[in-house]
Amino acid sequence: MKLTRTLFIGMLLLIVVEQALAVMRKAPYVIYGGTNTEMEILWQLTTTALCTFDWGRDTTYSLGTEQTVEYGSDHQHRYTIIGLVPGNEYDYRGTSGTQVFSGSFRAALADSITRLKFLAYGDTRSNPATHDAVANGMFSTDGSDSDYHSLVISVGDLVADGNTESYWDSEFFSSAYPHIRSLLANLPYQSCMGNHEGTGILFAKYFPYPYVAHHYWSFDFGPAHFAVLDQYTSYGAGSAELAWLAHDLATASKPWKFIVLHEPGWSAGGDHENNVTVQTSIQPLCEQYGVSIVFGGHNHYYARAVVNGVQHITTGGGGAPLYDPNPGYPHIVVTSRSNHFCKVEIASSRLYFAAITSAGTVIDTFSVVRAVSASPGQPAPRPAGFELWPVYPNPFNASAVIRFSLPAAEHARLTVYDVNGRLVEVLTDAMLSAGDHRVTLDGSTFSSGLYFARLEAGETIQTEKMLLLK
Repeated sequence: MKLTRTLFIGMLLLIVVEQALAVMRKAPYVIYGGTNTEMEILWQLTTTALCTFDWGRDTTYSLGTEQTVEYGSDHQHRYTIIGLVPGNEYDYRGTSGTQVFSGSFRAALADSITRLKFLAYGDTRSNPATHDAVANGMFSTDGSDSDYHSLVISVGDLVADGNTESYWDSEFFSSAYPHIRSLLANLPYQSCMGNHEGTGILFAKYFPYPYVAHHYWSFDFGPAHFAVLDQYTSYGAGSAELAWLAHDLATASKPWKFIVLHEPGWSAGGDHENNVTVQTSIQPLCEQYGVSIVFGGHNHYYARAVVNGVQHITTGGGGAPLYDPNPGYPHIVVTSRSNHFCKVEIASSRLYFAAITSAGTVIDTFSVVRAVSASPGQPAPRPAGFELWPVYPNPFNASAVIRFSLPAAEHARLTVYDVNGRLVEVLTDAMLSAGDHRVTLDGSTFSSGLYFARLEAGETIQTEKMLLLK
């Protein structure tokens, strides 16, 4: 018994020593799996040790305390907080030995919420100091507007060599870059896989999202639906991923839909050409199911292309060596050779977008308006008697007639937007009587192209396309 007691005391001492020596290899970071009452926190130590995880509505961490043990074979820890109230702020703390790391997050929004702000960027590989500067700009945005304390969308290429552990340690999770750490610790990090993630084994190790297969999946967040694609398995015509995407978009109930991928269908050259599979297989689904923005990267700059009303954003300025964009590529509207990030704000039926350099300079802005659908694949319900009629003639040359009907006397606003989401004319903005109304649009000062007539009355919105040919 004496020997047994000695061994037992020795084992306890060994555990205490290991706890003291354990180093936080990857400090706690946040990912979101798609359930708005849950959030997952992950971290990694350098050796086997127990950890204490606390959380609460503030830094008293009064809602829970759990002791975690590692999983897998590389000293990783994870804890999923459940029972969250959608939209509420939470603080958490991870403790291992003498080391303490903390963070906060906002639980995903309730399904009924119609407003959302989020950030997007990508291609952070190779230059972590530059990435840290971009992350500082993003985190400053979060600090100055608490509504951006929501989530970050990344278009991949997180590190230069995703098959090698040391790159994850030195480029992405290093303690030498405090702004990257702050971003990861306080905002759910939602990323697709890039070509530099290699086989994706380590990408999935550190970002274990609930993949459908390979590395593709989707999630809802408030009024938005995000489909995250894997372009490093079969995803073109006849593939399982494309069939999944079609079904996913068709059944998504959110009014705002986005696609996140790495290689864009329409970009501005400079190093990588446009992805033909995105053009031929993904774009038709975007048009059919009302995708507003396709976020991509791969080319290290900012570019925006607009194709049949779908915005294609290349946001590859997160830290990788910059390329020179060619603004003459098809459908390109704006380019900028800069390190940057994107801000997106959804306010019911309107989306506001801005691309901003790490120094705070605005590169590009646009807005998108759309009717908010009540159910998948169906237009928003309209009161009986409310109607924006098809524009006549369409296409038109110099002028067109826009007719609409109101079921009751109310304030109505009839506007015209171009294909880039810019307001070009307000035709009516006044209290109108019930019944039929007719407005003539003078297109003599407009350029040839696609435009959208938008009628707003009360909570009801309807849009119609019209094509000006000169």
